[in-house]
Amino acid sequence: MQKYIQEFEQIKNLIRASHNIAIISHKGPDGDTVGSNLALKHALTAMGKNAVSFAKDPIPLSVSFLSGSNEFQTELNAQEFDMIIAMDCGASYMMKYEFTHPQIVNIDHHPSNDFFGLINVVDSKMAATVSIIYFLLEYLGANITPEIATCLLNGLYSDTGSFRHSNTDSLTLKIASNLVAKGADYKTIVKHQFHSNRVDQLKLWGRVLSRTRLNEKSAAVSAVTEKDFDELNTNAEDLSGVIDYLNTIPESKFCVLLAEDGKGNIKGSFRTQDEKIDLTQIAGLFGGGGHKKAAGFTIPGKLEQEVVWKIKK
Repeated sequence: MQKYIQEFEQIKNLIRASHNIAIISHKGPDGDTVGSNLALKHALTAMGKNAVSFAKDPIPLSVSFLSGSNEFQTELNAQEFDMIIAMDCGASYMMKYEFTHPQIVNIDHHPSNDFFGLINVVDSKMAATVSIIYFLLEYLGANITPEIATCLLNGLYSDTGSFRHSNTDSLTLKIASNLVAKGADYKTIVKHQFHSNRVDQLKLWGRVLSRTRLNEKSAAVSAVTEKDFDELNTNAEDLSGVIDYLNTIPESKFCVLLAEDGKGNIKGSFRTQDEKIDLTQIAGLFGGGGHKKAAGFTIPGKLEQEVVWKIKK
């Protein structure tokens, strides 16, 4: 796209001058950060570059079908690389790596981004970071193969909630159509993202849904403890998708899902369909961020359930 031309040209020149390139996905990887990472990795590899994918946290099973998903590395020595590309990281801390490097490229779509790169391509109007990568690959003259198209479409499908969220605009659908035309495996993406649930995962969702309550602020709230995960042989990854059901309650202005992470922290996730609510402001109160209609935070602590009894006369 025209508005990225200057940054894309700078990135192109950096790539030309580099051989070893590290691509970093954000902590708690999702479909967009993984899809963006792998799509660019495949394209750079085809150009003869040594491109390596990094993520501090494990890659979720929902994207394990993507080509190269098993090649992510966790330990990064930044000095071994000519350039670093941060993918879909809403802020520098989202990389979860501590290093200094003169040539960091920051590609993202979160409004909370703090522009930490030497080159920053940040567009909060884009539905997903893969959309930006799609245009970058076109600018670089890369061949978008079926495996690259699948990685990109996976990110779009993930960050738009299977094209149901309000961030699904005409440009998003046009990109998706082009990717399908280039051989993206849409059916496999659908199966892994939203049509593949274990029995234990569904039981976990049952606890989330059964605990959902509307509070005095018209927020739908539910929670999951470490004990729940242990009893059902599940983990935080198994919560993926359930918050979209909380977000369907007509009386609710927004929804909140709280979950213990087993490390002494609580992760909060927000969703809303209300055009008047900006969830980045609410998440920001807890040191988090995200998008206007989808945001989150992580804070130290434990969940404690309160039960209120009333006596009626």
